[in-house]
Amino acid sequence: MLDPLVTLKTDVVIEPLVERWHAWAHLVSPATSCLNAKYRHLAVLESFVSAPEAHVAACQNPNLRGGPFVDLPTSEVGAVKALIESTKAEQAKQIEFGDALRESFRMISKNADGFSIEPHYEKLPEPVRGYVELTYTIGGHPDLRVNEPLLYRSPAYNRNVQSSVIYRAQGDLRPFAFSTPKMPGPNIFELQEPFDAEIYDYLARLRHYPQPRSQVLAALKVGSEQTDLFSDFLTEAPVTALTPSAKTGQTRWRYFGHACVLVEAPDGTNVLIDPIVAYEGQSEVERYVLSDLPEHIDYVVLTHNHADHVLIETLLALRFRVGTVVVPTGGGSIADPSLKLMLQSIGFKNVIELDSLGSIASGELSMTALPFLGEHGDLDVRSKAAWCVRAGQTTMLFAADSNNLDPVLYDLLRQVVGRVDILFIGMECAGAPFSWTYGPLLPVAIDRKKDQTRRLNGSDCEKGLKVVKSLGCTEVYVYAMGAEPWLQFVTSIDPSEDTVPATNARQLVEACQQMGIKALRLFGRADVTI
Repeated sequence: MLDPLVTLKTDVVIEPLVERWHAWAHLVSPATSCLNAKYRHLAVLESFVSAPEAHVAACQNPNLRGGPFVDLPTSEVGAVKALIESTKAEQAKQIEFGDALRESFRMISKNADGFSIEPHYEKLPEPVRGYVELTYTIGGHPDLRVNEPLLYRSPAYNRNVQSSVIYRAQGDLRPFAFSTPKMPGPNIFELQEPFDAEIYDYLARLRHYPQPRSQVLAALKVGSEQTDLFSDFLTEAPVTALTPSAKTGQTRWRYFGHACVLVEAPDGTNVLIDPIVAYEGQSEVERYVLSDLPEHIDYVVLTHNHADHVLIETLLALRFRVGTVVVPTGGGSIADPSLKLMLQSIGFKNVIELDSLGSIASGELSMTALPFLGEHGDLDVRSKAAWCVRAGQTTMLFAADSNNLDPVLYDLLRQVVGRVDILFIGMECAGAPFSWTYGPLLPVAIDRKKDQTRRLNGSDCEKGLKVVKSLGCTEVYVYAMGAEPWLQFVTSIDPSEDTVPATNARQLVEACQQMGIKALRLFGRADVTI
């Protein structure tokens, strides 16, 4: 019997899940995962069960885009009820810890009055005892921090709820990941393996390196009843071999969509910023895909811990070909979980933290972590960095979603790093209220009026232009800010041209061009050699 060599089809999605929800960093880090299970997932699922027609109607209303509405038909009420029960059972210890964490914060907020905080330890709920430290801020406000490394060794961290689903993409559009779980279906293969399992590297290699069909089915433990389903994910068609970064003597950068850029130095050393890479498939938007990346990626750097910049789905697809991941050092608060610990927990072996102004270099490539303000709703979040990348003689700054709240910062940074040739920046100057991401972590709900002022926003045209002038940039690129269709499932960004961010992006580009600065709005893909 023939046993042909096969690879995964290019449109096959391997979507990581935590208890059927799209996996992002806050669903892996223990404290944030515990709080999200109770105060985001169960809350929205129970709301759907109580009023499914209201959720269906809301999902059809463009003005409610990205809201807490489950994008499932009313016929799925029974399945959602079952998910509620399995969540309560499978994540019972996590829910218990999340409740205790919230109760602890409320207790010290009410009772710690500036005197010694020591007597409050014995009043802590049992599930958090030994895992938290009670403190005062320098201004005298009570606070609480978790011992995150210890939590990864506690019942609050549950690898058993990590799994993946494998299916073929139906174009670029997928339901909004933060409000809709991924339910079982006839065309979906369930992979019940935690994220650190080697099977994810096997699958990632299978996109590029053929294997005998029988070995693939055995490795995935595909039963006879699912052979036909999984066979539809495989192809005997030849694939283009992955190639190393070329030593061209020139600097090259390629835009992969959103804030994802690959930089290759003249000696071939490369770095990939905020990897989010699209699948191949039917689309009107040209894009680069996984096979367009080099065979080996020397460095991956992450700017901040939001789902549209730390996409576990892409990270797992690249894990076997990444040398080192570089992340900003975290602050240790509940709202600021460690990127390093999270990445190590999902199987990355070589993760380096850099403090502000810390650097790492190899060959003709160096990266320096620079501080940036904003984008986190005024929370004390420190695991964020703009990356100053020097490739050969070219200096680039990847400023992500930074909000230039105090232009003096960039005047000071100019004195440290010198002139920056090329600036990459977002113009997501509207931004969602900060509770959109951090709401489940709050001990008490925030007043709506206050929430509306504390946005997850970046610079507008005026602030961005001040960055350009402070750093003396000669080229400016505004990335697409989640408007590309394959990003909608994590950003839910309105892609129309009349939005406030799109308007500010155009204005910045036009203002730069009038000053004689090369400027462009990025979308889909770009390839530039310097």
